[in-house]
Amino acid sequence: MRHAAPIALALAAACAARAGATQYPGFMPTVTDSSAVFTIPLAPRPPYFTPTVEPTFHTKVTRIAGDSGTAIGGGVSGTWAADVRHHYSKDQPWSSDGKLLEIDNGGAFLVLDGETYVPKFGRCSNYSRSDDRWHPSPAHPRERINVNHTELMWFDVVNCVKTRSWTLPFEVTYFGPSEGNPSRDGRFAALTNGTQMFVVDMDPQPPFAPYPNSRIGPPVRIDDCGLAGGCTVDWVSVSASGRYVVVSYDGDHPRVYDVNPTTLALTPRPMPDAAPRCSGGAAAQGFIYDLGHADLTLNPFDGNEDVLVGQEHCGNWGRIVNGVLMGSVAMVRLKDGAVFSLTDPANEAYPHHISARNYDRPGWVYVGYRTDRPGKYIDEIIAVKMDGSHSVQRFAHKHTDFTGCYRCESHAVPSPDGRRVLWASTWTQNCSTCGPPGDIKPYIVDARAPADTTAPAAITDLQVAH
Repeated sequence: MRHAAPIALALAAACAARAGATQYPGFMPTVTDSSAVFTIPLAPRPPYFTPTVEPTFHTKVTRIAGDSGTAIGGGVSGTWAADVRHHYSKDQPWSSDGKLLEIDNGGAFLVLDGETYVPKFGRCSNYSRSDDRWHPSPAHPRERINVNHTELMWFDVVNCVKTRSWTLPFEVTYFGPSEGNPSRDGRFAALTNGTQMFVVDMDPQPPFAPYPNSRIGPPVRIDDCGLAGGCTVDWVSVSASGRYVVVSYDGDHPRVYDVNPTTLALTPRPMPDAAPRCSGGAAAQGFIYDLGHADLTLNPFDGNEDVLVGQEHCGNWGRIVNGVLMGSVAMVRLKDGAVFSLTDPANEAYPHHISARNYDRPGWVYVGYRTDRPGKYIDEIIAVKMDGSHSVQRFAHKHTDFTGCYRCESHAVPSPDGRRVLWASTWTQNCSTCGPPGDIKPYIVDARAPADTTAPAAITDLQVAH
């Protein structure tokens, strides 16, 4: 891959302007040209705590963990590990009020200030943490929803207090095998042991008696899916509204279940015969179009219908499906399996992970792109509008080499308001000064306004292909 050479700021600014820039409310002007192809810049690894200007998009990038072996500081004992990062693209690292930010320091729970990124505290000694998420409701900004074998709990990690607890009908495999989430309001959770699953109503509302009344739905078998390749469960999650549960089987074969609002019983949701899909049997089994590395959210352009957004995984990239030209990022409506394309396939690189954790910025999803298919968005973090317009915002290049290294994958995930994005990187790809081999650190790109758009006198080149 060719590297860009340093040029003057004026030329870079002119190229960025030529590529198209738009200022959305609360954002600095961001590059929004959905067809421009940029050369990945030869960029130095950002130092710890020192914001640097992203050479292509002029956003601000900050490394939020120190060099391996150095003191953590900020009142937290210990040293920074070689592997410091967030959990996953579908796990919101910021608390619901944005004041706290959770990362993993070599396997140890660590919370930073959500704005300054100064380390604040580690795990409470009485917190039996296994697989947890921040509670998404602003009413519970200090609590994490934690699954620990046969117990589901809410735990206040600031005051070190367990606030709610449920005994589960059987031991479960983490939170939807590490990729599940609660419903958008934090009320419902779907849990599984890989053979059965059930739904918990963690915050019953009238006419149901409130907590501590326990509302746990009956388990349903999910290992009898009928797929030719077997029924090994990859992940399980309740939908954003809580009306559905999605089971994704190995190979990225998603299946939709209805949640009975009274009993919490789960039944496969019948799909129309005309709904596009490439796996599963009869439409009554609930299978929908295959999507990879997908996330669940609501679509405000369609009456807040529940949707799943991910990589197009039926092999139809660049083809017409039910009148839709399929790009690499696709969306499926859960109620009827209808398929929509969110990106234009023309000269498109290949997406990796999709995140819809931007709770307070509805109508967008965030995508990190790979480097193994050339084209627009290569190695980039972008936001994609969910209205089918192919509108994008382009934030940063990722500079990570994840070859044979799962923890080196970037797993880009936005802040609740969508104006910042956290990702993991080795910073060993297209770098003028690079990270140490095997060293993984978290980075945040910041596109908030007002922002200082004055870049250094010398920056790396960006090239635009028209």
